[in-house]
Amino acid sequence: MKVSTLKKRNSKVETSSDRTELNHLWHRLDSKGLLQKHKADLSFRLPGKGSFLLIHRTEGKQSKLETEEFPIENPTAFLKLNSKSEERLAVIRFHASFYSLRPDVGAIVCFQPVWSSLLNTLDHPLPLVFDEQCRQLGAPVEMIPKRIDGSVAAGPIVLSGANAFLQDQGVVITSVTRDKAIYNCELIEKCSKAYLLAHSTGSPIRRIPWWVRLIAKSRLIKDERKASAAYSRGETPTGFKAY
Repeated sequence: MKVSTLKKRNSKVETSSDRTELNHLWHRLDSKGLLQKHKADLSFRLPGKGSFLLIHRTEGKQSKLETEEFPIENPTAFLKLNSKSEERLAVIRFHASFYSLRPDVGAIVCFQPVWSSLLNTLDHPLPLVFDEQCRQLGAPVEMIPKRIDGSVAAGPIVLSGANAFLQDQGVVITSVTRDKAIYNCELIEKCSKAYLLAHSTGSPIRRIPWWVRLIAKSRLIKDERKASAAYSRGETPTGFKAY
């Protein structure tokens, strides 16, 4: 009985710490002007629990933050009937399905930053034109495939190891750890701004050479395999640098 009680207490302490970190990183994004007043979501995988912690805000100045924990498998199965809107259920399914498809991912951010959101106006994906973009985001930024219920559809775009995607009016950013996901949010905005301004001039834009892309992607995949192994053991991956 004592062992069981101790485990429950530790679980509560860990969840409280996770919530504190979730709020801290949310406000970090907000302080940088990346969240605006638009709809946004930020979630963390909870190692060893088979669940994730999700913070969500709907559109508008008066919208409030909602933070809840959901299982990755069948995340909406135990929710009370009509307790969530269809929009909210779609958000929950989206995050849960992404974690299920990508065991290396430790955090997911869905938001509508100023420059990155404009990628939806292009007639082509954001190409790989920056070194750090290749190393951290891994692939041209394309539209993420979704099912009718809001969940992510398995496919080469998602399963390739990429960490940046378009969706609706905004973008989706992922990474192996929580801090790196936040840095990737800053990175996609910088890359988007630089590319869109260069593209607007009409001048040719050079892509990163294929061999540089190959080396960067192999290093990214190595990081993701390391993270996947750690999460499968119920551990938080360590040893990764922001950039």
